[in-house]
Amino acid sequence: MVALALVLVAGACERTKEPPFTETRAAPPPPSAAAGPAADKDAAPHTEKVEFPEVPIRSGATTTVHVKWKAPEGTGVNADAPFKVRWNRSDALAEAPQDVKATGKAAQAGFDVAVKPLDGAPNATLGGVIDLVVCDDATHSVCIPVRRAVEIEFVPSSAAPDETTVTVALPQARAR
Repeated sequence: MVALALVLVAGACERTKEPPFTETRAAPPPPSAAAGPAADKDAAPHTEKVEFPEVPIRSGATTTVHVKWKAPEGTGVNADAPFKVRWNRSDALAEAPQDVKATGKAAQAGFDVAVKPLDGAPNATLGGVIDLVVCDDATHSVCIPVRRAVEIEFVPSSAAPDETTVTVALPQARAR
């Protein structure tokens, strides 16, 4: 009888355990040596949402969307740290863009995304998460991991340009 009670209690404990970690669960990235020796090891990137409504793109054609950075003077993207873009939502686009895994060197001036709306779509949407590291330009003594959740709403038009730009603000990396 006591053994049965212990089995039932153990079974109940098993059912209340936390589910195993999956890729869809948000977790801070592990500290990276590439982020620089003085990266704030306690700083998990805070996800800031950035929305771009009504970005014009060409109807029936591919448009290049340049994602550029707006960083305070003295702050730049760390060339040696990881740079990742994971597109997690694509609506009314002919094809979802590829995710990006590179170093910051590949994105110091921003990066390009090619998008093409489905024929006849009145609008389209692209959403994703950008992870990068910014540092002070002078000494790289202060580095900050940055995460931005980006949502871009496209409006197809035959009069839209072949290229367009959206700007993502980055925080200042400075000594405390």
